[in-house]
Amino acid sequence: MKNKFLLSSCFLAVSFLVGCAGSSSSQNGEELEVPTDLPPICRDIDFVANPDMREVCGVRKASRHNIAYKNIPQQRYLIKPSETSIVKTNGKLELRFQNSLPIDLEGPITNELDFSQEKRLERVKNTYDYFEITPKGSERLRIFKMGIPTDRGNKYNFCFRIPERKGNDRTRNRAMGVNIETMSCAEFDRITSNR
Repeated sequence: MKNKFLLSSCFLAVSFLVGCAGSSSSQNGEELEVPTDLPPICRDIDFVANPDMREVCGVRKASRHNIAYKNIPQQRYLIKPSETSIVKTNGKLELRFQNSLPIDLEGPITNELDFSQEKRLERVKNTYDYFEITPKGSERLRIFKMGIPTDRGNKYNFCFRIPERKGNDRTRNRAMGVNIETMSCAEFDRITSNR
C-alpha cells in the first residue's frame, strides 16, 4: 500500500512539473517567430503580453518544424549606433548595421548573449568609439570600436574599418550595402593613439 501511494505521488509530481513546463514555454514567447526587420514602432512590444499586436507587426507562431531545428532568427538591438542589432540564426551571431552587409561575430560571445522574449525587449548597452582620421598625403580613414557586454557579465571589443567608396563603387547598384571590414583592436588602438 505504501509503495502504491509513493508511486502515485511521484506520478502526480512529474505530471505537475511537465504541465508547468509546457505552460511556461508558451508564456515566455519562445514559440513566436519575430521578424528581424520589424518597424521601429513594433520593436519594444511584448508580443506575449500583447497578442493583438502580433498580426499588425508580422509576428506569428513558429511552426513545429522551425522549433525542432531552432533556426528561427532572433534579434537584440544595441543602444548605439541606432538601428544596429545582433541577430542569432542557426547558432551564429551577425552584427547588422543599417545599409551595410552583415558581419559575423565569432568567439565566446556566441554563447553568452540571451535571446529570450524578455531579453529581446532589452537593448544591449554597448560602447561605440568612432574616429575619422585624415593623415597628410593619404585618404581618410574611418574606424570604430564596439564594446559589447554579454548577459554573463563579460565584455568583448570588436574593431572595424569603413572603406572609402571611389568611382564605380559609388553607383547605386554597388552602394546598396557597405562592406564594413574587421580589423584588430590592437591596430585600432595604435592608430587612435598616434592621431
